Amino acid sequence: MGRLIGGIPMGKFKLAVLGLNQGAKAARDAVAGNDFDLVAIGGFGEQAEAMQKELSASKGADIPLFSDFKDLYKEVQLDAVVIALPNGLHWPAVEAALAAGIKNILVEKPIADSEEDANKIIDACHKAGAKLLVGHQRRSSATMLTLKKLIADGELGDVVGLQCSATYAKPDSYFVGWHTETGPLLLNTIHDVDDFHNILGKKCERVYAAARNTIRGGKIEDSVSAVLEYDGGITVSYFISDGVPSPWGYDMAAQEMHFMNCYAGENCLHVYGTKGSLGLPNMDLFYYLPERYGWTEPLQRKHIPIGRPDPATATLEHFADLCAGRETTPRCTGESALQTLQVVKALIKSAETHQIVEL
Repeated sequence: MGRLIGGIPMGKFKLAVLGLNQGAKAARDAVAGNDFDLVAIGGFGEQAEAMQKELSASKGADIPLFSDFKDLYKEVQLDAVVIALPNGLHWPAVEAALAAGIKNILVEKPIADSEEDANKIIDACHKAGAKLLVGHQRRSSATMLTLKKLIADGELGDVVGLQCSATYAKPDSYFVGWHTETGPLLLNTIHDVDDFHNILGKKCERVYAAARNTIRGGKIEDSVSAVLEYDGGITVSYFISDGVPSPWGYDMAAQEMHFMNCYAGENCLHVYGTKGSLGLPNMDLFYYLPERYGWTEPLQRKHIPIGRPDPATATLEHFADLCAGRETTPRCTGESALQTLQVVKALIKSAETHQIVEL
């Protein structure tokens, strides 16, 4: 990396991306952007080899592919790393990165597959003085950033509750390998729970979840209804299913993901406040005039226009700002990501035991 002038780097940060399934988007964005020099990638198999050819062609220079991240760390000098490996490898990859002196680390969500490993990652990064960003990409979504500002500015008053749906139909081809062992609670609900934490800024106190597998009849859940209670009396009602044709899931509704082509103009999340309520992602705010308040009075409607940049790209740009010191606070810290993981684990436990789970 070039030297710093006024906290701004002169030159690009040398970056590696580990894991070319989840990490493919970050690798492509790194090559296309101005902040990072993608100097190595980690992965194996035909897909990784194809990605190496694609990325090297885009960069106009060979990008070495390593099948073992430990070899990559030993042979390539890095300023930053994106870790998008299977969840169980997040801690070993972070540990090895810190041992190699890397001080800027972006770990894909969830932070780990266990609370123990999550705590190890958090503690080790603190001890090493490393910057840790967890890739809950909706925290960099223009939709969510705008909603947080509206709440902070008092436009909704006190938030009382949320209603969220995450409903879509995964194709039969999706259910191979480990996808037959892990259901939508861990794979998809992790996104929505992190949204709840991000929006509310509160601690979840207890959850109850009822899960079913009546659509496909497999051993993993295919639909779940849940209630989450947050500090201050805020409640969230939540339904997820990956086996129903529907436009009411965030990624399908928000028009932010470049590969989604099934937008229907529907909301998937409603935020209810004492002064007003908002539907996302359409961003229509409903409220009453102070002098004409109540259900017999004219309900006012204000549309909040926003752009729809890709939140994954925005996450990598935020990571670059952290690396350069242009920003000092990660949008998703390790501690925040751990709280999200704990709530999802509690939902899974509740579904298995048919009991309310306290956090």
